[in-house]
Amino acid sequence: MIGTIEYGYPTFQLSMDCFWCEVIYGELKLLEVESARWLTKDTLYDVQWLPADIILIAEIENLMN
Repeated sequence: MIGTIEYGYPTFQLSMDCFWCEVIYGELKLLEVESARWLTKDTLYDVQWLPADIILIAEIENLMN
C-alpha cells in the first residue's frame, strides 16, 4: 500500500486508499475512467491532476527514487 490520501474538497471529504499494482497478464479494462496511460518518473506531472492526486503523485515520485 502506498498510503491513504485525505483531502477536503468544498463539497465533500475524500478518503482514498492507494496501492501499488502490477499487471501479470492480459490487458487493462477501464471501467470507471475515460483513459489511462503509463507514466515514468519524468512524465508524472504531464497530467492535469486534481488537488488530492497531487499529494499521491508526490509520494509516488519519492518512492521511485
